[in-house]
Amino acid sequence: MVDGWVVCFVAGLIASLSATEMVRVAAVKLSAVDHPGGRRAHRRPTPRLGGLGIVWGFGVALAVLTHGGPRWGTLAGGGGELVALLVGAALLICVGLADDRRGLPWSIKLGASVLAALALYAGGWRVGTLGIPGLGSVTTGAFALPLTVLWVALVTNAINLIDGLDGLATGVALVASLGLLVLPGAAGPERALALALAGALSGFLWFNLHPALIFMGDAGSLFVGFVLAALTLRGGSGASPDAFPLVPMLVLAVPLADTTFAIARRGLAAMRAARSPASLMGEVGRRVFAPDRGHVHHLLLLAGFSQRRSAALLWAVAVSFAFAAWLVLYRALPGVLVTLAITGAWSEAGRRIGRHLAPPAPAAKAAVEPVEDELAPPTASAA
Repeated sequence: MVDGWVVCFVAGLIASLSATEMVRVAAVKLSAVDHPGGRRAHRRPTPRLGGLGIVWGFGVALAVLTHGGPRWGTLAGGGGELVALLVGAALLICVGLADDRRGLPWSIKLGASVLAALALYAGGWRVGTLGIPGLGSVTTGAFALPLTVLWVALVTNAINLIDGLDGLATGVALVASLGLLVLPGAAGPERALALALAGALSGFLWFNLHPALIFMGDAGSLFVGFVLAALTLRGGSGASPDAFPLVPMLVLAVPLADTTFAIARRGLAAMRAARSPASLMGEVGRRVFAPDRGHVHHLLLLAGFSQRRSAALLWAVAVSFAFAAWLVLYRALPGVLVTLAITGAWSEAGRRIGRHLAPPAPAAKAAVEPVEDELAPPTASAA
């Protein structure tokens, strides 16, 4: 089994490496290119659609796993779980490609992530229990469906939102997939999926490091976020039924924290701008999905970090929290204490970095202006 997993990882890596170069050439010919400007950090036109290379690497790795053996039998025949995963992933890939090519409103992408979550739920991927390791858990009952939809939509779009620097989303997702791979109690099929995703991401990262030759685009970020959302529904549950949601939240701490702060920041701006209770919902709908330059990677750039150092720092944060997730499952109480220590250390580091931010007037203005974002359609120049 271990030898088969190694072959799976290598197959995904090689397939992703070989396919991404072909996708890069095709994206240029199709004019699927991101142009510099607005809130974008890159300085030269860069092709999108790199997510197709990740999808191809993932698919080849799965084919290697399932060829000629019962390795995937528990998922392929147990309630159609693998089919549900692939159906949801295919939906998001199609929506992401349309957005990368022509641009789609945020409502369509959010709606697609909800439909993909419903497909997962129908196939047996769901939030069954809530708890804290070492303290016990409770069954979700009738709340299983809304909690599953909420989790899948949140994680899927969190990876999409953090894809703002060369290699950032790819590296964070790679850390998460490797973290899920080594969690105690993870089942064989889920580990196989994590390994296939890790191999595909590793191959794509070669092209996505700064200065990036290609971006994963929405097709890639939605696909990667969706697969991670499905895997984290079960991450560590074999070792402890009370692993959800703490352990998955630690594994995905960086994108979830960034998305949570973005929603809170924009929600507060909407409340300040609302002139009456009747206008509040309109302001929330307009501002929560309006892009800004307040993401954590933007703040690191404003603080003077280079793109490479900003991405590396956030990778390190992701690794430390993934390690904390492993400790929480392996030794519940010490793991929680280590998690608190890590959270405090990174919070203090963030506070110190924030003290060095010098917000000039143009930057402060740009922070509240609606400009292009991952959830907004690209401008005509980008098409």
